[in-house]
Amino acid sequence: MQKKIISTICRFIATLGPIGYFAAPGTMGTLAALPLAYALLTFSVAWQLAIITILFCMSYVIIDQALNSFTTDDPSQIILDEVIGTLVTFCGLSYSPVIFLTGFAFFRLYDISKPFGIRSLEKIPGSFGILIDDVGAGILAHLMLRLMFV
Repeated sequence: MQKKIISTICRFIATLGPIGYFAAPGTMGTLAALPLAYALLTFSVAWQLAIITILFCMSYVIIDQALNSFTTDDPSQIILDEVIGTLVTFCGLSYSPVIFLTGFAFFRLYDISKPFGIRSLEKIPGSFGILIDDVGAGILAHLMLRLMFV
């Protein structure tokens, strides 16, 4: 019974409640992450990296538990990975509407198309594979933003 409760709570967190069940869940998860990405910009880059690392580790455990209540290896409803990828995208950058709009577009483009080896990261089994391809897309989007705006 306790395992079922933990799995249910983790599923709720991993899907960001109902957001993971909306149409285009990855895009909705990325949109939902933007306020958190903005809030993180108030911290130093070192603190941003520390917070993202902690959230990555927590997300690993949460997604791992949530997977018990799904029948596929990488359910589209799990969008906590998009949150982590979005945070990576904007880490250490300044806020501007143009940077956020461009970063959003780059992250979604790279998360969907998975270029430059990101697709191979997605093939890593379990919650690590679910998370790491979004981190890869976030790093690529971040680099593009740096090339364009910094």
